[in-house]
Order: sequence, then structure tokens, then C-alpha cells
Amino acid sequence: MVIQMYEAKILMVSHEKLSIDSNGVSLDAALFTPQGRIVSPGLVICHGMPAGRSVQGQSENEDIDGLTYPEVAEWCAWEGFATMIFNFRGTGDSGGNFHHLGWALDLQSVISVMSKRTEVDGNRIILLGSSLGAAVAIYVAAISQDVAGLVAFASPASMVRRSNPVEALERLRLMGLIREQEFPPSVDAWAREGEQISPLKWIDRISPRPIFLLHGDSDDVVPLENVYSLYREAGEPKEMRVLKGVGHRFRSENTAIEATLEWLKDKFL
Repeated sequence: MVIQMYEAKILMVSHEKLSIDSNGVSLDAALFTPQGRIVSPGLVICHGMPAGRSVQGQSENEDIDGLTYPEVAEWCAWEGFATMIFNFRGTGDSGGNFHHLGWALDLQSVISVMSKRTEVDGNRIILLGSSLGAAVAIYVAAISQDVAGLVAFASPASMVRRSNPVEALERLRLMGLIREQEFPPSVDAWAREGEQISPLKWIDRISPRPIFLLHGDSDDVVPLENVYSLYREAGEPKEMRVLKGVGHRFRSENTAIEATLEWLKDKFL
């Protein structure tokens, strides 16, 4: 059903490949825009932590059901949103090395580019984040007034300092997410970055911009309790939905995509 809907819609969407500079790091990106609309709300999709080297949020070694991120973006564009997808640093064809504050800087750079596009209403730029991408989106929405709203799917509520950063660095090197031997300059500072952007510290600062928190009750990666903790701390206006039978991967879950688009269209179209 999802694939059939996608194939019927892509003919009405324009697609542009982009390279975005994020403080000297090149980010691989793509913008999908609705044909026939002069100006549209902007939607930035933030992928989560990949299982391996990823291509715009999809691991080359990953074989899962559902849509790819480009297909999700085309769907969102068909629904009326100028939609940007990109690879955070350390993933896919983007440069750089994985670190949390680097991902936050990347998202700010993408928002800056989106706000200058003639096809995009700079006063209506919304972030849609999944998993770690949702945590980064919460942090960036809290510190940036250029964000008009936020959808967070399967976000962790609290992140702490890595207990064994040397082991984590080695694992990320093997995954291809850290590419330079001299990175990071400080292992301790790198290990603390997740704690610095921990969503529970920041989510209350997004108000009065609207927030939509989504979580699947079958998520086996981020426990369901996380969404309740975030909802309690968030300011108004806020909405929360627990999706029955939904797991951790946003683009594999038709229910999550449809719920997101329903909310986005109600608030921003």
C-alpha cells in the first residue's frame, strides 16, 4: 500500500541534489519540493544513528521493509512540504566524524540553507527527527528561533557521558562513522557531548512552538517510558501519541509517517 501511494505521488515532486557546508564539513543533501507551489513550509528530516555507513539515513548493509528516506521525503513534498534530507557528518557521503555537537551544528547549517531557499517559507521550518536525530532536533529547536515546530519519533529522553569512550570510538571507526585517526582531539570532551544535548534538559525551551512526540509501543531500542518523560517536561502546545505495534524505525512504519503528516498538515498548511 505504501509503495503504491509513493509511486503515484513522485511524478508531482521536484528533486535537487545539494552539498551543504557545515563549518568546513561537506554534507550530502537533497531537497524535494512540491510542483506548482511557489512557497511551501520547510521540513527537515533528521535520521538516527545508522547501523553502518549510511546513505541519507539508510545503511548500505541494512535490509529492512519500508520506504527509504528519499521516498519519505518525496511523500512529504507531495503533501505540500519542501523537504530536506541529509546525512549528518560521519555518515553516507558526508564528510567529517561522528560527534553529537557536530550533528547539532550540521542541523543548524541545514536550517540556514533552507531558510534562504525561495521555495521555502522561512517562518515555517519544521524539524522531523527519529531516534538520535530526534534528540539532536530537540536540542537545536530549543536553541534556534528559526524552528517553527518539531516532530520527535522514538527519541531518548536522557543521555549521559559514555562510560567507555575508547571502546565506543573503536566501534565507530569500524563502522566508518569516525574516519580520522586523530579524531577526537579530546576523548573526554567527545564522551560528554551526548550529555550536553540530553533532551530532558532542553525540551521545555521549545514552547510556545508546537511539539508532537511519537513513540511505538513495540520499540525494542528506546523504551516507551522515554516519551512519557519528555511529554511531562515539554511546554505547551504539545501532543503525544503512542503507536500500537510500531517499532523503532520511522521509515519502516506507515502508521508513524501518516500520523506525522496528519499533524504537520493540521499545524502548518
